[in-house]
Amino acid sequence: MSTFNRRKFLGTAAAAAGSAAILSATGTSAFAQDRRIRHFWWGNPERDKRTFEVIRLFNEKNPGIVVAGETLGSADYFTRLTTQIAGRNMADAIQMGYGVMFEYINRGAILPLDEYIGKSLDISQIDESALSAGRVDGKLYALSIGANSHVSLYNTRLFDAAGISFDPFGWTYDDLKRVAGEVTKATGVFGTDDNTADYQNFSDYVHQRGERLFDDEGNFGASAETIADYFAIWADLRAAGATPPGQVSAGLVGAELSNWGIVTGQTAISYAWSNQMVGVQNLMQDKVGAAMFPNTPEMIPGSIIQPSQFICLSRDTVDAEAATTYMSAFVNDPEMTAVLGLERGIPANAQVRAALQPKLTEIEATSVAFFDGIQGKTMNLAPPPPSGAQEIEAMFERVAVAVLLDQAPIPDVANQIRREAEGIRRRAR
Repeated sequence: MSTFNRRKFLGTAAAAAGSAAILSATGTSAFAQDRRIRHFWWGNPERDKRTFEVIRLFNEKNPGIVVAGETLGSADYFTRLTTQIAGRNMADAIQMGYGVMFEYINRGAILPLDEYIGKSLDISQIDESALSAGRVDGKLYALSIGANSHVSLYNTRLFDAAGISFDPFGWTYDDLKRVAGEVTKATGVFGTDDNTADYQNFSDYVHQRGERLFDDEGNFGASAETIADYFAIWADLRAAGATPPGQVSAGLVGAELSNWGIVTGQTAISYAWSNQMVGVQNLMQDKVGAAMFPNTPEMIPGSIIQPSQFICLSRDTVDAEAATTYMSAFVNDPEMTAVLGLERGIPANAQVRAALQPKLTEIEATSVAFFDGIQGKTMNLAPPPPSGAQEIEAMFERVAVAVLLDQAPIPDVANQIRREAEGIRRRAR
């Protein structure tokens, strides 16, 4: 089998294997000259298709290196990664999120990239803001795959039917109450998802109130009063009939994108990351619009900009030079980045953004326009959360369900969240 044909076969096998693609299983002594590395990411059908195509392109362009692709859904990804860390068999290149990056660096699971810069890793065209987000204690640990922001996605047909007029970059929580109520009254569709148990919206709200989710020492910084006030916003909307009933929303906590209210037609507004706009639109016939998370009445911003995901070098890499060569191509190679598009967010490479612009679909252009529109209107990005932050997020979602089910008074739930968060941080130190 020729090198070209063998590589074509391997790339095709990866795409066909779907969520459990592990190309190293094809290894034989005949292919012993190849340097083999693995890339593991959390994905969905669209992301997986694009990423396997990128792997196929890289394998064809780089004789001597063979990349194997492995993917799982986001709900299972970190569980599998934890198992791999314990077994010391992580993939060479792994996908990572800003919210949990520090925890994995602290565990020694991710290696710094500095010694490969200017050699197998080219960062010369990457935005400095993206590089800064991937640095911890002066070392570059993470390469941004794309920029991202929290976004309120709305069904433009329903908004038009209700005669809604609002500023998508300057609306407030008071505007949300008005808009959601008007949509519900005019269309019979609930105006908005209920974000009571949405940790991302909650974390933004904490900063809008002038507090920090975690202070410089890593202490949980959200006061019980702020937690209760956040719950009260959504309780008011729920009482007004502008959201689905609490029991319905409780069953959707952590739901996959295909079950979101805007996708199923149950609500007119769902809340997401901006890189998820393409996936949402692909599941809908109605056109999707984009707005910031609501501002406070004092116009303190309700959205942030941060890397959507990173690609990182794992502690268990078998060939760091080959892995960083692949990582470099993943964010810089014009042919590969054209396949990736905006599915993981707005690319951090200015040349890549310019090359993609003429080829954008309508929803991708909407995503870029939203990203352009929020410049200068967002909160500053907080430092990466400390160890235990992922457990605190899961705890918040679990405990907040008690509010949706009306099982406990809001002040009691707010105090419980504070106590449990403080306990998690003590154990994680």
